[in-house]
Order: sequence, then structure tokens, then C-alpha cells
Amino acid sequence: MQDIPRTFPGHPALDEHGRDSLRRILTAYARHNPSVGYCQAMNYFAGLLLLLMPEENAFWTFVGIIDDYFDGYYTEEMIESQVDQLVFEELMHEIFPRLVSHLEFMGVQVAWVSGPWFLSIFINMLPWESVLRIWDVLLFEGNRVMLFRTAFALMELYGPALLTTKDAGDAVTLLQSLAGSTFDSSQLVLTACVGFLAITEARLVELRDKHRVSVLEAMEERSRQGKVWKDSKSLATKLYSFKHDKGRDGRSSEGDNSLSGSASTFDDFLCGLSSDAELDCLPDLQDQVVWLKVELCRLLEEKRSAILRAEELETALMEMVKQDNRRELSAKVLMRVEQEQKITEEARVIAEKEAAAQRREFDSLREKYDKAMGLIAQMEKRVVMAESMLEATAQYQSGQTKAQFVEPPGAVRNQSTTGENTGRGIGRLTFGLGWRDKGKGRPEAGDGNGNTGGAADT
Repeated sequence: MQDIPRTFPGHPALDEHGRDSLRRILTAYARHNPSVGYCQAMNYFAGLLLLLMPEENAFWTFVGIIDDYFDGYYTEEMIESQVDQLVFEELMHEIFPRLVSHLEFMGVQVAWVSGPWFLSIFINMLPWESVLRIWDVLLFEGNRVMLFRTAFALMELYGPALLTTKDAGDAVTLLQSLAGSTFDSSQLVLTACVGFLAITEARLVELRDKHRVSVLEAMEERSRQGKVWKDSKSLATKLYSFKHDKGRDGRSSEGDNSLSGSASTFDDFLCGLSSDAELDCLPDLQDQVVWLKVELCRLLEEKRSAILRAEELETALMEMVKQDNRRELSAKVLMRVEQEQKITEEARVIAEKEAAAQRREFDSLREKYDKAMGLIAQMEKRVVMAESMLEATAQYQSGQTKAQFVEPPGAVRNQSTTGENTGRGIGRLTFGLGWRDKGKGRPEAGDGNGNTGGAADT
């Protein structure tokens, strides 16, 4: 199988041994259910299961998922897949009418986007964490309701961005890019499970029964047309010549010719059909001509779709280049921001150190200031005490002077004695004043002694 090397390339669990296990699981299932066989995208389911469990467990889990949860999804006709796409399209018209109108105006069919989502169960469409969260809910509920809710949640999240697009290629590429960057799995699951509770299994079953009839009728019509084609051998021979041989006028009828060349070759082919009318009856021939015209229109439409797809791929490539450039620019900006943050952090540390040094210096100055204020207070107290002592001394001397002026005449003989006593009192006063200055708190007692002595001498 060519899809096996493309399954999660580079993952260490899918080395040579892992790829052998993957091949055995897919081969075993193809033999287990021949009506389904192998379908693209199954390799991703089996690969995901191999990353989570042993080989045998992965096989039986794979069988349960395909046969129970997605019965009829991967058969040759893919009936259930077509039915789900019609159901999803009807619900899209109901829930997002403006978005659907915008997409249809640009020529985008809803199935172009939702088809790969549903068939792959969002593997390789969303980030790993989001895919595993969706699988958890899907396996827990036991039905496909989570597929619809997740698709509607993506339309809810990215619908406003799709409304700004101008052509089909931009719309499809933008939605694929946005879906691939849905890293917030919690927001996605919350939007899906809470925002779209109205999407229930009962309602989906009702809509599936409604659309399954039209799908089966379309398949029967295609089968009937295929049977008519097989019954006409001459028509099959001419169709082969129409596709692979030269036309009667020498021009090639390959699919890469221009529209005018194809129409001319088709006319020649119809002329050849009319010349062989004896081999085929006229009513069958008319039906076959109509069918061929339809097939030609389908081929032209496929060619147009291929051209559009090439343009979309080119746009997607340009978008990938832009994304790489944006990532590179974001990395540079992030590096620059980290450098600025580092510089800011260093500046903050330096500022904190300077502030701490300034606080210490301020505390030191405050201590010195407090000491200076204490010394000033002590000096003020001493000044007050000195002024008090000077005032007391002045009063004492003034009293001594007044006493000399009022002394009686008979006291002359005692002047020498009085003078001696006065000198002795003054000496005692001087000694008391010095003692007060030294003792700080004891000058008052000394002053009292001096005054008492002076008074006694007097």
C-alpha cells in the first residue's frame, strides 16, 4: 500500500516495525470485511490506534469503529458518507445562512470542506490534542453527532473570517489554515458540546432517512445508465476510439484538447453512431447520446475543477510561504522581546540595589541627626542652668552691696572681719558654681550650700 509510508512520517513509533504492524492491520481488516476492503484515510485511523495500544487491540478497536460507528461510510458506494454530507449541508443552511450564501456565491460547495473532515474524522485536519479530544467524545457518545458539532464549531469560530474572502481558493485555503491552527482544544470542544446541543442523534437520524432516499435514487440512475452502456458493444468500441484514437479529420480526441476540438470530435463521433444505426435500435441510441453529452459535460466540469484545484494549491503554497515568513518574523520579535525583558530585569535589580543603599544611607543620616538633636537638647539645658546661676549670683552681689550702704557707724571696726567673711563667701559661691557645672543635676544643692554659707558669714 502506497499510503503506509505517508502515515505520520518520521514518527518513532511508526518505524519499519510499526509500518509492518500497520500493513497487517489494514490487510486483516480488508479480509475481515471484503465489502469495505480498504479506503483512503483508514491508514490514519489504524496509525493513530497503533500509537495508543498494541497491535491486536488496535485491530479490534479499528473493526469496532469502522463497522459500528461508521457503517456504510467507507463502502464502494459510500452511501452513508453522502447522506451525512447532505444532512450537514441542510443544517448549514439553517444555522449559517449568510455564510452558506457567501460560499455559494463564490462557487464553493460545503461538501468540499466538510467531506474531508468527516471521512478523516479530523485527523491531519486539526492539531493532535484537538483530534484526541474529539475522538474521546465521539467514542464516549457512541455515534457520529460529535462530527457535526465539531464542524459547526469550526464554522462558528472561523465563519467571520470566511466572509471576508473574495474567491473560492482563498476561502478553502483560509479555512484549512485556520482549522489546522486550532490549538485551543478546550474552546473547540466547549463550543461544540455547549453551543450546538440542538444537534442530537434523533434529529440526525430523521434527516438521514429523508436524504437517504434521494442518494439511493441517484445511485440507481447511475447504475441503470452504466448497464445501458455495457449492453451496447459497438458504442463501447466507438467510445474507446473517441477517447484514445485520432478523429476522422486527423485531430486528437484526448482529454487535454481544447473545448472546440472536443466538440468537433464529439460531432464526428455522433455521425459515426448514426452510420451504425442498423446495429443499435434508435431509442437506445438516443439515450446513449444523451448520456454521452452528460458525460462530456462532466469531463469538462472535472477539467475546470482540476484547474481550480491547481489554483487553490498554488494559493495554499503561497499561504504556506507567508506563514513561514510570519513564523520567522514572530521568532525574531519574540527574541527581541526576551532581550528587552532581560535588560529590563537587570535594570530593575540594579535599581533595587541602589534603593537599598540609599535606604541604608538615609538610616545612617537619621541616626546622626537624632544624636545631634540630643546633644543640642543637653546644651540648651546647660545654657538654662548657667543663666539661672548667673542671675542668682547677680542677685547675691546686689544684696551684698545694699548691705554695705546701710551698715551702722559702729561697724567700722568690724570691716576687716566682714570683708574677710565676704571673700570667704564669694570663694564658696565660685566653688559651688563649678561643682554644679560638673555634676549637671547637683548644682542646686551646691548653690544652696553656698548661699547658706554666705548668709552665715554675713
